[in-house]
Amino acid sequence: MDEVDVKILKLLWEDGRMPLQEVAKKVGLSTTGVHKRLRAMKDRGELNGFSIILNSDKIFNSAVISVRARKRRREVIKIMGELSGVMHIVSVIGGRYYAEIWYGDEYELRDKVNYIRRLTGAYRIDVYHHKKLENLELSPLDWKILLSLKRNARRPFKEVAEEIGISSKTVAKRCRKLREIDACRVYPIVNRPSTKEIFWFSLFIETDDSQFEMRLGKIKNLWRVSTFSSPPMVYGVFYGRTIQEVDEIMESVVGMKGVKRVFYEIIVHEKFYPEYIEYVAHKLGL
Repeated sequence: MDEVDVKILKLLWEDGRMPLQEVAKKVGLSTTGVHKRLRAMKDRGELNGFSIILNSDKIFNSAVISVRARKRRREVIKIMGELSGVMHIVSVIGGRYYAEIWYGDEYELRDKVNYIRRLTGAYRIDVYHHKKLENLELSPLDWKILLSLKRNARRPFKEVAEEIGISSKTVAKRCRKLREIDACRVYPIVNRPSTKEIFWFSLFIETDDSQFEMRLGKIKNLWRVSTFSSPPMVYGVFYGRTIQEVDEIMESVVGMKGVKRVFYEIIVHEKFYPEYIEYVAHKLGL
């Protein structure tokens, strides 16, 4: 994976259904060239397709569970991956794991934490709650569309329309509305550990600055950022090509106003679970 590949993926992170002609124009390639690069990334195992990621600040309930355990990585990931409502699992160097989990209420979240603690033998577990901006209520039709897109979020609207039994114009209109209200986005599932030419790392940044997420967006080589309300943290995923570049990014973040502490971790394994959308839809009675 080179810098052009990363630029393509970042464009598709911002708009996962962006036409390849538009992507090509922005990166200075032909449409065929972009298509070949996406296919090559899939062949190398660096890109596992496209799914839907719901906005955890606006829809239902989710949290990131941080786990420290001494069991083998494969075993810990298997245990956490069998939980209902798990969306994303990341493993970092040193026997630490982060699972983004959706849940119905605090009792269910506590049950899931206890399940992880019991089966993994975790010696430390921390829970990071996403900030809740509002509670969007999506229509049953919206959920049908999202469920149809969960395994291939770039599939033609015509196929989705035929599956659901509505017009492709309606599908396009509903998807456009979902994006406008920031309910979800089409998510390129990047298998970061397979991109051997790039260091992927995460930063947990302790800060009370409510505007910090916006300012962090100006830092070089940022991939994804989100904010937790309890404890007050900002989480960012970054990439760099050399240790020096990683260090420069770290220095930039540590030197920002409002930063209290920064926790740095190298990503060694991750997996995305599209089935979480079915869990959320079921919990909402759809």
